[in-house]
Amino acid sequence: MTYKRKLNAATFVRKTRLIVGLDIPAEMAGKSADGISHEKERIEKEAMRIIEATADYAVAYKFNRQLVLPIGVFDGVPRLIDTIHDLGLTAIMDCKINDVGSTNHHIARYYFDAGFDALITNPLVGMEGGLDSVFKLAKSRDKGVITLGYMSHPAAHEGYGLQIATDDKMKQHEPLYITFAKKAKLWDTDGIIVGATYPEKITEVKKIVGDSVPIICPGVGAQGGNAKAAIAAGASYVIVARSICNADDPAKIAQEIASQTK
Repeated sequence: MTYKRKLNAATFVRKTRLIVGLDIPAEMAGKSADGISHEKERIEKEAMRIIEATADYAVAYKFNRQLVLPIGVFDGVPRLIDTIHDLGLTAIMDCKINDVGSTNHHIARYYFDAGFDALITNPLVGMEGGLDSVFKLAKSRDKGVITLGYMSHPAAHEGYGLQIATDDKMKQHEPLYITFAKKAKLWDTDGIIVGATYPEKITEVKKIVGDSVPIICPGVGAQGGNAKAAIAAGASYVIVARSICNADDPAKIAQEIASQTK
């Protein structure tokens, strides 16, 4: 079963298209060894609380480095992923892999060994000698690979909107995110990231990938994106992190956003 099918199955069962982002930062600076240990324990417990509170409204959980780095990829992370798996859900690592093939292979291996079900990668590095090692490893382990398309922050156009030549004579051009969408379809990825803050970009990408590649949209809530608008534009899933993690009642916010994705 490919990862995209696992997400689709979770959507069918749970009637939601919400991926919860566990963006829970730690405060380590100036702390003693005991203080660091207590802080690691605090954020792991907080992540666990959010997972258990929102599981009924989620199809997956996305980890970012602000959580993984302090609690440890082979320490706290597997405990959280075990809980997610026990709930019948999956875990995505937002590592944006973007290096040479050998390094990419080891990065992917570590995260897959820790229990992650899918990784987010940057297609800018290309396939041969770049992401081919990640795709090969993912296939051998029945894991998923998601690629970037267009990020959700205000300056996304400075990179993803760049015009690039599409022919050897450099007479034909297209935006980089369009090229990335074509790559996602060609590579048959398990998803492409397009910011919910740019509904028009979601629609453009949807025209290219169709139903073959899920469009996964971060930026809902704190960054100004709207879940309902993203789904209407063609999104398959929305990612919500800070609006849920920083809420007094994460379950309530997750339920409200999940209802907008139906």
